[in-house]
Amino acid sequence: MGFPLATILRWVLPAIPELISTVRSMKTQQQAPAGSFQNDPQGRIERLEKALELQSHINEELTTQLQQLRKRLQILTFVALCGLVLAVVALAVLTFR
Repeated sequence: MGFPLATILRWVLPAIPELISTVRSMKTQQQAPAGSFQNDPQGRIERLEKALELQSHINEELTTQLQQLRKRLQILTFVALCGLVLAVVALAVLTFR
């Protein structure tokens, strides 16, 4: 019982800290001060474009990481269901023997 649980934890849990760090960097980027507000509309537009590009990049990373985690969890669910079916078959064989 310990082996499958350890394998599952080693396979699924590494993806979670990556998600947390991505979300944290997203929050810090949103909360970062925009700097001094000057009457320079061109500079402000450039800063907003850079912030938008960074936000887009972070969103893409987060989407990729979530897709990887979802795929791992789907595979894990399939393996768990197969194990459950095998356990029920084994129990039926032992019961009706």
